Amino acid sequence: MNSFNRKPYLVPPSRMWEWVCFFPRPHGRGALWAGAVLSLLLATTPALAQETFAHSKSKLRTERIIVQPRADIDPAQFEQWSQSQPMDTLRVHPRLDNLRVMLPRSGMGQAEMIARLEGSGLVEFAEPDYVLSASITPDDPDYLSGAAWGLNSTPSGSIDVDINAPEAWDLVRYASNVVVAVIDSGIRQTHEDLRDNLWTNPNEIAGNGIDDDNDGIVDDVHGYNAIDNTGSADDNEGHGTHVAGIIGASGNNGKGSTGVAWTVRLMSLKFLDSDGQGATSDAIACIDYARAHGAQLINASWGGAGQSQALRRAIDRARASGIIFVTAAGNESTNNDRTPSYPASYAVDNMVSVAASDSLGALADFSNYGSTSVDLMAPGVNIRSTWYSGDSAYANESGTSMSTPFVTGVFALLKARFPTTDYTQLIAAVLNSADKVPSAAGKMVTGGKLNARAAIKYLTPTVSPVLTMASGSDGWLLNLTAEAGAGYTCEESVDLVTWTSVASVTTDAGGHAATTITKLAGARFFRARQD
Repeated sequence: MNSFNRKPYLVPPSRMWEWVCFFPRPHGRGALWAGAVLSLLLATTPALAQETFAHSKSKLRTERIIVQPRADIDPAQFEQWSQSQPMDTLRVHPRLDNLRVMLPRSGMGQAEMIARLEGSGLVEFAEPDYVLSASITPDDPDYLSGAAWGLNSTPSGSIDVDINAPEAWDLVRYASNVVVAVIDSGIRQTHEDLRDNLWTNPNEIAGNGIDDDNDGIVDDVHGYNAIDNTGSADDNEGHGTHVAGIIGASGNNGKGSTGVAWTVRLMSLKFLDSDGQGATSDAIACIDYARAHGAQLINASWGGAGQSQALRRAIDRARASGIIFVTAAGNESTNNDRTPSYPASYAVDNMVSVAASDSLGALADFSNYGSTSVDLMAPGVNIRSTWYSGDSAYANESGTSMSTPFVTGVFALLKARFPTTDYTQLIAAVLNSADKVPSAAGKMVTGGKLNARAAIKYLTPTVSPVLTMASGSDGWLLNLTAEAGAGYTCEESVDLVTWTSVASVTTDAGGHAATTITKLAGARFFRARQD
């Protein structure tokens, strides 16, 4: 594989993960799995010196093969044939048209096994199981200290570099009924800033050693571990916990950081191991679990250069269920239009591909881009979030892996505010409301960066403001009804010519605001002017 030069933010050998994200494109561009290592989109920030790292192909499960039997073939016929061959079936996915994960026995290589499968006339395709790798003001200390610059920061120039989170929180901050599947290395489930926001399987009884919901997994209370097919989906790598915190660390709890959504249901789906690597077939199993258990959003901060028909089909099934798949663009500083990255480059319209921006509002120097294959950018440099090493641990990381969950978090807020709106409209709201940024011009579909408030306002119906006045014991009571989260200046006049400001108000989530004005002698006129 090629070696990659990174300047400040690189992927060290222990972080062989990076990115991959998606963006809405017309449904239907075909893809065949050519094979490549997928990487988590994360570039570490501590080292500022220029470094070079060579990506090595993992040996993890490189002999496994993903097999799709033909739909018109009796499963018993395929079973009988396969038993006559030097190969074993490791796993069957009934919900995925009986997709199989198979392994050649000693003496037969992967290429020979694929040739036998394809020559049998019993399969639609057989492909390598390639490795994927890890690529209102709250009172939370990291937010108040300014460490969470991606959520809110003081502009240092003409570009507003954050996602306008406080302005969005004036409109909606809770997404308690939205289930977000974090397909990654797992989540530290006892973390002080995450434990209250974990998804809980309503049909599973914790700790009884029984598969209560008959989904084939015992005690999958907060998620699923596809590596060993268990319900133990804790994090032993760190990447998944960091990603989860950006999406939904508990807000306004006086601890650590805050997520884009103050409350949300985080489903922990583990397919990346302690080295940040995992098999394509395990990623597929996680996508299938998310779909079967009611996830509305999937965060996929990983990817690579090879195409898998099986992975593409799993994402298609998620699309049919209305699930938005948010993924990272990659950390190779390359043009995805010319050198595709997957799953980000699959042509599926429920995917959003995310590049990384830095604290100056520019495209991060490590981030991939693409005028037709990458949708928008979001903060991805030196991002503070939860960490897996302890229940009160936090860390800074960089990469498009960090940019992706900012977008996923905004989708969670949108889904909470507009629960019946379909995925195409939600995606349109995020893309059409992106702030134009010079460094993104011509390098991504929107030419801009994520704006949380603008995305919510994009779908918010325009309400004509109505100002009423009533006499109260303390003065004139002004009541304003307008669109939610809007700022207005209340003014008074004695002649309808000269107006004087008397109060500033912001409407609440229901679109209401009230203020009391001191009574003065003589006739008075009042009006409200939007800021």
